[in-house]
Amino acid sequence: MKSYHTYMDRQGLSREAHEKLLALTASRRRAVPRWATGAAALAACCALCLGLWRLSGPVQPAEQLTSDSTVPGQKDTYGPGETPPGEQGDGIVVEGPDGAALNFFALPYIAYPELEEGAAVDTSPAALALPEGYFEETLTLADLQTIFWGPEGKPEGAEGDLPWTLDWGGYALSGRACYDGEGELLWLYVFGEHPDGPSFTLELRPGALPVSCLVEPGRTATDVRGTEVTGWSRTYDRDGDGVDDVICGSEFMAGDVGVRFETVVPADAAGDPAGVCQLANTLLVRQALSDGGLSLEALMRAEEVPDWRAETFDSLAQARQEAAFAPYLPRENPAGYGEFFGRLEYQEGNYDLLWVRWSRGYQDVEVEVRLPEGEETTYYQLVDPAAPETYDKRLYSIPWADSVPEEHRETVDHPMFRAEDMTRDLVAARAHFKTERGEPDAWVIDFAVLHPEGAVVEYHCEGLTVDQVWAMVEDTL
Repeated sequence: MKSYHTYMDRQGLSREAHEKLLALTASRRRAVPRWATGAAALAACCALCLGLWRLSGPVQPAEQLTSDSTVPGQKDTYGPGETPPGEQGDGIVVEGPDGAALNFFALPYIAYPELEEGAAVDTSPAALALPEGYFEETLTLADLQTIFWGPEGKPEGAEGDLPWTLDWGGYALSGRACYDGEGELLWLYVFGEHPDGPSFTLELRPGALPVSCLVEPGRTATDVRGTEVTGWSRTYDRDGDGVDDVICGSEFMAGDVGVRFETVVPADAAGDPAGVCQLANTLLVRQALSDGGLSLEALMRAEEVPDWRAETFDSLAQARQEAAFAPYLPRENPAGYGEFFGRLEYQEGNYDLLWVRWSRGYQDVEVEVRLPEGEETTYYQLVDPAAPETYDKRLYSIPWADSVPEEHRETVDHPMFRAEDMTRDLVAARAHFKTERGEPDAWVIDFAVLHPEGAVVEYHCEGLTVDQVWAMVEDTL
């Protein structure tokens, strides 16, 4: 879920829709195994974020253009050189043609209507699904070059890292390709942005349009030389920084490759932010629909497929047969909770986890155990018991967003304690009372424990008392 939060914070999605999506993943836990909720929501909305750089040329008003119109060639931007490669952020910094002035010609007209209604969340199974054993691989610059130049990669004598017609010079790019458990490509996405502020997102999927969990009414389709391109735009403060963002997107099929592309520029940026967004989309559409278009051929199969295993359990006793996880699991079912679900997931080099859940109405008790495997095992944040402001809910009031200082929100939301520091008082510090959906008042207690051998145990308990949760934890120390 940490990667999901990071991803969603960068998208052109209203805060209301974001909250609905988070609520959806929580509510579906009772019907869908936990592995298929947060990750599935991310996968369903997955996209590639890149940044557009200094596009300041005028854009002809839409009402004066037809579907066959073009914008005459003009100096819309200036060549790279202001941002030396390697001097910004993480990822691949793209070099453009050395010192060249870029001249964009024959740009197709595409309608980008302003969407007034907010995005809704698609709750259909097709929008929230991932195959077992899926995994991701980091994209290299060479991989990106095969997408835009074909399986052979960058042609001999070509200037710049990627086709200059994209005007991506100076951008820091990072991307991932997602594969199913058999090593077949599901989709790929790249994140990137420019230090001047603009960014954009791109997702590519073989054989079909990228799957989305968002429904946005009001999009308009334009015929671009025989291809239907659906465009949209929106202006609102997407990241809560007090400054509106101008967002523009397009979606279409480039031969057998489905494309979704979205640009974001701060509304207070110099020049014409809306024009920058629209021109960025138009350049991508033109490149994708040109001779050669886009190619996923070199990435259709992963070179190596990690071993994986998945298994479900019908009882706690069955789950405790997994010897490596048993020391961290409760010995007994919590009193009063009848419905049980358990699941083990393992993928070589990525994750090794087992989680169990008991349900009583809308109240769940969940315990997830993650054994060391791969680089990151949890999105919980390690805290110091001597700094209660970083984890103690008793110091703050609901809504947390209004009372918890910005610098402590991540830790107050997801604190992790070392096993040797655990006490009953730390459990009590994580408890708050709530009433919802007609259920009786109940304690909600959540936190994680880091054990000396590297295992992380996450607790999310609704309806248990502090003493009951502490007894569960103390038995594992």
